[in-house]
Amino acid sequence: MTSILLLYPTILTMVSENDVIDEGYIYIDEGKIVDVGKASELPYEYKYADLVLNLRGRIVLPGFISYHNHLALHFIRFMGLGLTLDEWIDLVAWPYEKSLTPEESYYAAKLAIYNLLRNGVVGIADMHFNMDSVARAVQESGIIANLSVAVMDTRIKTYEETLKENMNLFKKWNGVDNNRITVSLGPCGIRFLKPNQLQEISVIAKEQGLCIHMHISEVQEDVKYAKKEFGKRPIEVLRDIGLLGERTLLAHAVWVSEREIDYIAKTSTNIAHCPISNTLLLSGIAPLISMLRKNVKVGFGIDINPEWDVLAEAKLAIYLANNLYGAPPRLQPFDVLKMVTGNLAKFPGIEKHGLI
Repeated sequence: MTSILLLYPTILTMVSENDVIDEGYIYIDEGKIVDVGKASELPYEYKYADLVLNLRGRIVLPGFISYHNHLALHFIRFMGLGLTLDEWIDLVAWPYEKSLTPEESYYAAKLAIYNLLRNGVVGIADMHFNMDSVARAVQESGIIANLSVAVMDTRIKTYEETLKENMNLFKKWNGVDNNRITVSLGPCGIRFLKPNQLQEISVIAKEQGLCIHMHISEVQEDVKYAKKEFGKRPIEVLRDIGLLGERTLLAHAVWVSEREIDYIAKTSTNIAHCPISNTLLLSGIAPLISMLRKNVKVGFGIDINPEWDVLAEAKLAIYLANNLYGAPPRLQPFDVLKMVTGNLAKFPGIEKHGLI
């Protein structure tokens, strides 16, 4: 099969809020969209596509992007919900990860990717361990992915071994399949690395041209730790060591101040908003409305969402905004769609998306 004709759908191009094609067509050849238009103006030769699908009454829009995932944690996404983040790490995540084999990571990633694709997700940023095995699952699936190792210095993983794993992943997988798979550096978070280690990661990223994928200010403990160890807030720490910018993706950013949001906006740093994970693990509610008002580049991240569904993240974001701010609604549907489809955040490796 080489050509597909999608006939009569309503097409949300996402070029603008009003750029909608009713009774449209999309012609696909060799896996690429070749032409889009109104069905009444369908070129004659397109009628002979190898597969013609009548999508009258259906909606077609760009595929969804999840900017923060842990594919190999797919098996435990229902466990320990209602614990705080630190309780969940100690009682659920660490025990699971200590015995997690590369083969188990591979099969967990395969199942996770299946569920992502089933829910319309075509691109991800993923961070965990055994990432060579995860990369194999990604390559076989066809999903677009930016991958990184959770670089940390803890009782179960050392800085040296996780940094080495990340650099090996970069050498082997970055740019594979015509850049469908890319690799970033994954400093796990402020509390899991020493100051000199964060500084070294910043130097390596600049010298090697690597992007950064990192947890930040997910819980209040992150802020308290940064103030104690660095004398400043987490985003200020990243700013001062050169880890903010358009090549950085920060997950969560729940406990950020207005000044920190200004730094994020001015540096074009990307944010992965994970409302379901933050709610389930009692972490807090990120200041999404303030971020959008200041033109921060925000997308959704599934993280440990049991539903493994970006639309579920979008729904909760709307509910939380309505509950916090009341009428009139502060979160507009088109803005949410831009976040869902990767039209707002533009993290390298998964940035060429969001439009038809």
